[in-house]
Amino acid sequence: MAEARTLKAATLRKHFRAIPKADRDTHQPFAIRVWRGLSWLERSEGAGDLEGRFISLWIAFNAIYGHLDGDGRDARDRASWQNFLARMVEHDAGDALGQTVRDRPQEILPLIDNRFLFKPFWLGQADADAKLVRARRRALKAYNDRATLAVLQELFERFYVLRVQVFHGAATSGSRLNRRTLEQAVGLLEDLVPRMLAIMIAAGPEVDWGDVCFPPVDA
Repeated sequence: MAEARTLKAATLRKHFRAIPKADRDTHQPFAIRVWRGLSWLERSEGAGDLEGRFISLWIAFNAIYGHLDGDGRDARDRASWQNFLARMVEHDAGDALGQTVRDRPQEILPLIDNRFLFKPFWLGQADADAKLVRARRRALKAYNDRATLAVLQELFERFYVLRVQVFHGAATSGSRLNRRTLEQAVGLLEDLVPRMLAIMIAAGPEVDWGDVCFPPVDA
Protein backbone atom coordinates (compact mmCIF):
# COMPACT_ATOMS: atom_id res chain seq x y z
CA MET A 1 0.00 0.00 0.00
CA ALA A 2 1.23 3.53 -0.76
CA GLU A 3 2.53 5.80 1.96
CA ALA A 4 -0.46 6.88 4.02
CA ARG A 5 0.63 10.51 3.86
CA THR A 6 -0.29 10.42 0.15
CA LEU A 7 -3.48 8.42 0.69
CA LYS A 8 -6.76 10.23 0.28
CA ALA A 9 -10.20 9.06 1.31
CA ALA A 10 -11.00 7.99 -2.25
CA THR A 11 -7.96 5.70 -2.40
CA LEU A 12 -8.65 4.23 1.03
CA ARG A 13 -12.24 3.63 -0.01
CA LYS A 14 -10.99 1.56 -2.94
CA HIS A 15 -8.95 -0.59 -0.54
CA PHE A 16 -12.01 -0.95 1.66
CA ARG A 17 -14.23 -1.99 -1.27
CA ALA A 18 -11.63 -4.56 -2.28
CA ILE A 19 -12.73 -6.54 0.79
CA PRO A 20 -15.48 -8.94 -0.38
CA LYS A 21 -18.92 -7.41 0.16
CA ALA A 22 -20.09 -10.54 1.95
CA ASP A 23 -17.33 -10.07 4.56
CA ARG A 24 -18.17 -6.39 4.98
CA ASP A 25 -21.87 -7.17 5.37
CA THR A 26 -21.16 -9.90 7.91
CA HIS A 27 -18.96 -7.64 10.02
CA GLN A 28 -21.10 -4.53 10.24
CA PRO A 29 -19.32 -2.79 13.15
CA PHE A 30 -16.07 -2.89 11.17
CA ALA A 31 -17.74 -1.67 7.98
CA ILE A 32 -19.60 1.15 9.74
CA ARG A 33 -16.44 2.38 11.49
CA VAL A 34 -14.42 2.50 8.31
CA TRP A 35 -17.20 4.05 6.23
CA ARG A 36 -17.88 6.77 8.79
CA GLY A 37 -14.19 7.45 9.25
CA LEU A 38 -13.66 7.76 5.50
CA SER A 39 -16.60 10.14 5.17
CA TRP A 40 -15.11 12.55 7.72
CA LEU A 41 -11.61 12.17 6.30
CA GLU A 42 -13.01 13.17 2.93
CA ARG A 43 -14.74 16.17 4.52
CA SER A 44 -11.46 17.28 6.09
CA GLU A 45 -9.84 17.20 2.66
CA GLY A 46 -12.39 19.69 1.39
CA ALA A 47 -12.30 22.01 4.40
CA GLY A 48 -10.71 25.37 3.67
CA ASP A 49 -9.85 26.40 7.23
CA LEU A 50 -7.76 24.95 10.04
CA GLU A 51 -10.63 24.57 12.47
CA GLY A 52 -12.74 22.78 9.86
CA ARG A 53 -9.90 20.40 9.05
CA PHE A 54 -9.15 19.72 12.72
CA ILE A 55 -12.80 19.10 13.63
CA SER A 56 -13.35 16.74 10.69
CA LEU A 57 -10.11 14.84 11.37
CA TRP A 58 -10.97 14.36 15.03
CA ILE A 59 -14.47 13.14 14.13
CA ALA A 60 -12.89 10.69 11.66
CA PHE A 61 -10.65 9.44 14.49
CA ASN A 62 -13.61 9.29 16.88
CA ALA A 63 -15.59 7.30 14.31
CA ILE A 64 -13.04 4.51 14.33
CA TYR A 65 -12.20 4.41 18.05
CA GLY A 66 -15.59 4.99 19.73
CA HIS A 67 -17.36 1.92 21.07
CA LEU A 68 -19.89 0.67 23.58
CA ASP A 69 -18.88 -0.86 26.88
CA GLY A 70 -20.18 -4.14 28.27
CA ASP A 71 -23.36 -2.47 29.52
CA GLY A 72 -24.21 -1.07 26.09
CA ARG A 73 -23.26 2.48 27.05
CA ASP A 74 -20.70 4.75 25.40
CA ALA A 75 -17.29 3.78 26.79
CA ARG A 76 -15.29 6.51 28.53
CA ASP A 77 -13.73 8.68 25.86
CA ARG A 78 -10.12 8.94 27.04
CA ALA A 79 -9.87 5.25 27.89
CA SER A 80 -11.38 4.41 24.49
CA TRP A 81 -8.79 6.24 22.42
CA GLN A 82 -5.89 5.22 24.66
CA ASN A 83 -6.84 1.55 24.24
CA PHE A 84 -7.53 2.07 20.55
CA LEU A 85 -4.02 3.48 20.00
CA ALA A 86 -2.59 0.37 21.65
CA ARG A 87 -4.56 -1.85 19.28
CA MET A 88 -3.53 0.27 16.31
CA VAL A 89 0.14 -0.23 17.13
CA GLU A 90 -0.51 -3.94 17.67
CA HIS A 91 -2.02 -4.32 14.19
CA ASP A 92 0.42 -1.97 12.44
CA ALA A 93 2.22 -4.69 10.51
CA GLY A 94 4.22 -2.21 8.42
CA ASP A 95 5.14 0.07 11.35
CA ALA A 96 3.54 3.03 9.56
CA LEU A 97 2.72 4.79 12.82
CA GLY A 98 6.23 4.23 14.13
CA GLN A 99 7.61 5.75 10.96
CA THR A 100 5.46 8.86 11.42
CA VAL A 101 6.65 9.25 14.99
CA ARG A 102 10.31 8.88 14.00
CA ASP A 103 9.97 11.18 11.00
CA ARG A 104 8.30 14.10 12.78
CA PRO A 105 9.87 14.77 16.19
CA GLN A 106 10.22 18.46 15.33
CA GLU A 107 6.39 18.69 15.31
CA ILE A 108 5.47 16.08 17.91
CA LEU A 109 7.80 17.11 20.72
CA PRO A 110 6.83 20.82 20.73
CA LEU A 111 3.17 19.81 21.02
CA ILE A 112 3.93 17.46 23.90
CA ASP A 113 5.90 20.28 25.55
CA ASN A 114 3.12 22.86 25.05
CA ARG A 115 1.88 23.93 28.50
CA PHE A 116 -1.33 25.33 26.96
CA LEU A 117 -2.23 21.80 25.84
CA PHE A 118 -1.34 20.28 29.20
CA LYS A 119 -4.41 19.52 31.31
CA PRO A 120 -2.74 20.03 34.74
CA PHE A 121 -1.91 23.63 33.69
CA TRP A 122 -5.60 24.41 33.15
CA LEU A 123 -6.55 22.64 36.39
CA GLY A 124 -4.28 25.09 38.19
CA GLN A 125 -2.17 22.37 39.74
CA ALA A 126 0.80 23.83 41.59
CA ASP A 127 3.14 21.19 40.21
CA ALA A 128 1.89 21.46 36.61
CA ASP A 129 5.23 22.70 35.29
CA ALA A 130 7.12 19.91 37.03
CA LYS A 131 4.66 17.36 35.61
CA LEU A 132 5.19 18.79 32.14
CA VAL A 133 8.95 18.42 32.52
CA ARG A 134 8.44 14.77 33.46
CA ALA A 135 6.11 14.27 30.49
CA ARG A 136 8.75 15.73 28.18
CA ARG A 137 11.38 13.39 29.61
CA ARG A 138 9.05 10.42 29.14
CA ALA A 139 8.52 11.39 25.52
CA LEU A 140 12.25 11.74 24.88
CA LYS A 141 12.91 8.36 26.49
CA ALA A 142 10.12 6.83 24.41
CA TYR A 143 11.79 8.23 21.29
CA ASN A 144 15.11 6.74 22.29
CA ASP A 145 13.44 3.40 23.02
CA ARG A 146 11.44 3.55 19.76
CA ALA A 147 8.31 3.16 21.89
CA THR A 148 5.72 4.31 19.37
CA LEU A 149 2.69 3.77 21.60
CA ALA A 150 4.08 5.83 24.49
CA VAL A 151 4.75 8.77 22.17
CA LEU A 152 1.33 8.55 20.54
CA GLN A 153 -0.52 8.33 23.85
CA GLU A 154 1.30 11.40 25.19
CA LEU A 155 0.69 13.27 21.92
CA PHE A 156 -3.02 12.46 21.88
CA GLU A 157 -3.34 13.75 25.44
CA ARG A 158 -2.40 17.16 23.97
CA PHE A 159 -4.67 16.70 20.96
CA TYR A 160 -7.54 15.94 23.33
CA VAL A 161 -7.10 19.23 25.22
CA LEU A 162 -7.12 21.05 21.89
CA ARG A 163 -10.21 19.09 20.90
CA VAL A 164 -11.99 20.20 24.08
CA GLN A 165 -11.02 23.82 23.46
CA VAL A 166 -12.28 23.82 19.87
CA PHE A 167 -15.37 21.61 20.24
CA HIS A 168 -16.64 23.36 23.36
CA GLY A 169 -16.19 26.93 22.16
CA ALA A 170 -13.17 27.58 24.38
CA ALA A 171 -11.23 29.00 21.43
CA THR A 172 -12.03 31.79 18.99
CA SER A 173 -12.50 30.80 15.36
CA GLY A 174 -9.55 32.09 13.36
CA SER A 175 -7.68 33.20 16.48
CA ARG A 176 -4.01 34.04 15.98
CA LEU A 177 -3.27 32.69 19.48
CA ASN A 178 -3.60 29.04 18.49
CA ARG A 179 -2.67 29.20 14.77
CA ARG A 180 0.70 27.52 15.12
CA THR A 181 -0.69 24.87 17.47
CA LEU A 182 -3.58 24.07 15.15
CA GLU A 183 -1.25 23.95 12.14
CA GLN A 184 1.00 21.42 13.87
CA ALA A 185 -1.94 19.33 15.11
CA VAL A 186 -3.70 19.28 11.75
CA GLY A 187 -0.47 18.41 9.93
CA LEU A 188 0.07 15.41 12.18
CA LEU A 189 -3.55 14.25 12.14
CA GLU A 190 -3.58 14.45 8.34
CA ASP A 191 -0.74 11.93 8.46
CA LEU A 192 -1.92 9.75 11.35
CA VAL A 193 -5.65 9.36 10.68
CA PRO A 194 -5.28 7.98 7.13
CA ARG A 195 -2.59 5.60 8.40
CA MET A 196 -4.97 4.36 11.09
CA LEU A 197 -7.74 3.79 8.58
CA ALA A 198 -5.27 1.97 6.32
CA ILE A 199 -4.20 -0.24 9.25
CA MET A 200 -7.81 -1.04 10.13
CA ILE A 201 -8.65 -1.91 6.53
CA ALA A 202 -5.53 -4.06 6.16
CA ALA A 203 -6.25 -5.86 9.45
CA GLY A 204 -9.56 -6.90 7.95
CA PRO A 205 -13.14 -7.35 9.14
CA GLU A 206 -12.36 -10.30 11.40
CA VAL A 207 -10.69 -8.02 13.96
CA ASP A 208 -13.21 -7.09 16.67
CA TRP A 209 -13.06 -3.33 17.33
CA GLY A 210 -16.15 -3.40 19.52
CA ASP A 211 -19.77 -2.41 18.90
CA VAL A 212 -20.24 0.96 17.26
CA CYS A 213 -22.20 3.77 18.88
CA PHE A 214 -25.53 4.69 17.25
CA PRO A 215 -25.54 2.03 14.50
CA PRO A 216 -27.75 2.74 11.48
CA VAL A 217 -31.33 1.62 12.01
CA ASP A 218 -33.86 1.19 9.22
CA ALA A 219 -37.00 3.24 9.77
